Amino acid sequence: MKRLTFSIALAASIAAVSGPALACQGEHGYKKTADALMQSTLSTEKKAALMQVIKQSEMAHDKFTAQGEYVKMNAAVLELGQVRSALGK
Repeated sequence: MKRLTFSIALAASIAAVSGPALACQGEHGYKKTADALMQSTLSTEKKAALMQVIKQSEMAHDKFTAQGEYVKMNAAVLELGQVRSALGK
């Protein structure tokens, strides 16, 4: 019985500590998208606006990953997808 209780407590503590750390290991292509944006033929104003979206998306992604709010983290990554769509990728 003691062994079972200890095993459950150990598994719960490992899950609590490692969950956020393991939640998002992906780069999601922020740098690649920013590089593609800079090489695109879009106007300077459009590039600046889309670069702002990339920066805000990455900051939100990092913030929500650290907080363990994975639905909001995913929404931030979807914003990056909108930039890729604007680039035709």
